[in-house]
Amino acid sequence: MVATRPYIIYSLPQSRTTQALTGGKIEKVWANVERFLTACTNADINNPHNIYLTGYTADEDHGEHPEVASKLIKKTKEVFGNGITDTIGYLYPANTPLRQTKTEWKLIPKDLNKALEYIIAGQPYPKYNLGPIELIISYDFKLVDILSKNELPNQQYTSSLLLWLTKRNCVAPSLCFPFVEPNRHFWDYVGSIEKFLPFKFDQKNLRLGRSNKKGTSNMFSKL
Repeated sequence: MVATRPYIIYSLPQSRTTQALTGGKIEKVWANVERFLTACTNADINNPHNIYLTGYTADEDHGEHPEVASKLIKKTKEVFGNGITDTIGYLYPANTPLRQTKTEWKLIPKDLNKALEYIIAGQPYPKYNLGPIELIISYDFKLVDILSKNELPNQQYTSSLLLWLTKRNCVAPSLCFPFVEPNRHFWDYVGSIEKFLPFKFDQKNLRLGRSNKKGTSNMFSKL
């Protein structure tokens, strides 16, 4: 969808797909996410766009011990059902499956609190390259004025957070600000929400978006 007017977007570069969520333990991280969504967006916290729970077996080829991961996946199956298990990838050029697998459970909104309580109760988790378990939650929303709670006008694009709650909590944010330029009104709004953001706000990740001269696609430039 081509922009009908300029806007400002906060998103990470392709070289860096996620950034850390603040708070430390999962329960504190989640409290920060709830605080932001409640104060700054029209999101319904109890109805995420998607919820997935993913468990990984250990990468024994890189020295990870399999016992904890195996027990965790078994326990998770007892709570959420069997899920779908698949290999993570294949060796090249032999095209033989890697020994490491993942099991994924696609959940629905009514499972949210159950999944949060489950992953919080299982802490601390060992430091594996993947997992050993992660709760992935996504929200789509519009930004609001923190005082009036009214949606900011002229929001052509939906903003979003893609969250990973695990040993290393992280997020892929996409915040679309309906300001045609980085003027005083824009910076005043950023200042009003920055204390609520569940991640460190880095101005380097801001871009000005607008349609190209032909109106066929969007182009982006640094502020």
